[in-house]
Amino acid sequence: MEYVVVAFRSRAQTIRFYSFLNSNNIPCEIINTPKEAGVGCGLSVKIDKSMFGIVKQALWKINLNSFAGFFLVLNVKNKRIVRSI
Repeated sequence: MEYVVVAFRSRAQTIRFYSFLNSNNIPCEIINTPKEAGVGCGLSVKIDKSMFGIVKQALWKINLNSFAGFFLVLNVKNKRIVRSI
């Protein structure tokens, strides 16, 4: 299973971005930021990998200053691997 995490340094901006995506019918959910990412406020927005391009454009439109990064999360042999993208 692969997915992308959008991390922020502000819980309020995480929720604001989630609400923005949700209101634009982009499937997403709020999750705990994977500890392997080593950034953020503890909450992130999880999106399907196939939505990455659309979500990236949406992020630049909304211009949130606490954005910490995009992370690809892979589960390989019961081990979680998190990479910055």
